[in-house]
Amino acid sequence: MKQFIDFVEANKDYISISQSKDRNGLVFAFVGDAVFSLFVRTYLADISTAKAGVLHTEAVKFVRASYQKMLLDLLEKDLSSEELSVVTTARNIKTNNVAKHSNLEEYKKSTSFEALLGYLYLTHQNARLYQILDICKNQMEKEL
Repeated sequence: MKQFIDFVEANKDYISISQSKDRNGLVFAFVGDAVFSLFVRTYLADISTAKAGVLHTEAVKFVRASYQKMLLDLLEKDLSSEELSVVTTARNIKTNNVAKHSNLEEYKKSTSFEALLGYLYLTHQNARLYQILDICKNQMEKEL
């Protein structure tokens, strides 16, 4: 986990919360996808001595749309109005894409989850990002 925090802290090119209003929710999801993927991979590498192929198989379980939907459902009741706005905006963006192993609801909710993480990362709200990722980690531990 420390390696992930060090990575986040090293990036100093952030946007302000007011600038974030000009960003498309899918841009936040684009970044949030990378944030969550790196978090999951860092976490698994930290707790396991397994080979990369095994770690990849485990990581796929956590980064799939259905799992991210479940995480968002778990988190939603504790999100601030600003965070809910990011989630709702991302969920309501019209898209023609759906991941091959998910349905439209899972896809939209997982995109919203990724948008939330991307938003927190890009606006340098690291304490809140870590708080949410810690909740995700606790849920992941139950699955391992």
